[in-house]
Amino acid sequence: MVDEQDFLPQPAFGERLKRLRQQRGLKQTDLADERGLSSSYVSRIESGRRAVTPHVAQLLAQRLGVEITAFTGNREAELARLLSDGQICLSIGDRVGAVRAFTEALGRAENAPLSLAWSLRRALITALSDLGMLSEWRQQQEALVQLAVKADAPYLLALAKHGMSNCLRLAGEIVPAYAAAREAYDLTRDHDLATDLRVQCLIALIANEVEIGRATEATRHAEELLGLLDEEVPATTRAQARWAAATTLSSRGRHREAVELITQAMDGLSNGEDLITWARLRLAAVPIRQRAGEPVPEQWRASYRQAALVLRLTAIPVYEVQLDVSEARLAAEEGRHAEAVAHCEAALDRSELLSFRDRTRTRMLAARLRAALGEWDRSLADLRAVAEELQEAGAMDLAAEAWQLIADMALARRDPS
Repeated sequence: MVDEQDFLPQPAFGERLKRLRQQRGLKQTDLADERGLSSSYVSRIESGRRAVTPHVAQLLAQRLGVEITAFTGNREAELARLLSDGQICLSIGDRVGAVRAFTEALGRAENAPLSLAWSLRRALITALSDLGMLSEWRQQQEALVQLAVKADAPYLLALAKHGMSNCLRLAGEIVPAYAAAREAYDLTRDHDLATDLRVQCLIALIANEVEIGRATEATRHAEELLGLLDEEVPATTRAQARWAAATTLSSRGRHREAVELITQAMDGLSNGEDLITWARLRLAAVPIRQRAGEPVPEQWRASYRQAALVLRLTAIPVYEVQLDVSEARLAAEEGRHAEAVAHCEAALDRSELLSFRDRTRTRMLAARLRAALGEWDRSLADLRAVAEELQEAGAMDLAAEAWQLIADMALARRDPS
């Protein structure tokens, strides 16, 4: 029996129908009947603008005098084609096209081999995360976790939990994000999984520990992370690990080590290996140097400008918004307050593309800048709202930072000197 998923997808079905009809010298009206299959309906099918049910496909096959299998194809070959189409879309920056291709493939992937279903969902998640489509990303990530459980494969489950942790953290669900990251890390340790995966899971765990206020644990895991880095770990992962450790140590006041680590991360990754990570590292390096109280070398500023251009040219929404945040921070540090506020507003206009931490930090920065511009009442009201949201989310380190900023601003307002 032919399943609906065995039929050729549109527009291939319509093209096959038109070719078979013309080969028999028939008109579209010859395929129509009084039971709902009008000539205009046939026209829309042939143009690919209308999907086809098994009942309609059977009627068309009868009128053409062919077997129903004339409208079916090799499902695995079709899935492979859609996967290839989606990968091509990703390679040329067409994330929307990639989502369309991967989603169609998944719709036809019932009973497909687990390896193919896994590849399709992972690829779809890549496109969804770049577009900042958190709700859809989470749905696919949950399905990926179920695939890993079904396969009874610790490596796949660690990968899936790692992705779930990143998704939840970006959505601001700090406690479940931490739990997922912890589970992923424990899987890599308990099952002695590949060092590369353990490093990736540690990076996610550290990010969540920072979010949830477990600074001591984050520092300890950052030191463990650095101890795992060797030549077997891919260059991109090594760079990301040093970046994560640098960010953590910087937040703990260990600025000299942080600057050294972010410098090593930049030096250890060429733009030919991973252009996006190469660019994002250079954006992250400037504020780490500034927090250390050190002047930013012109070479770093030049790299920052190159990185900003790269990220603008990629036209990946998530990175465009992250760039606005970086530009706001840089402008604020240099005293260009009005320009910094404009960059904050541009980022917050697309706040759904920001991680929870970046979103709240940008709101805090905007409030501080508005106070500097004299908008005290709005600034304090915005900060109180942020502090309360952070407490509710369980991000206690950021909440404490927000309340401290409120106190400092209140004092500064009473005594401007």
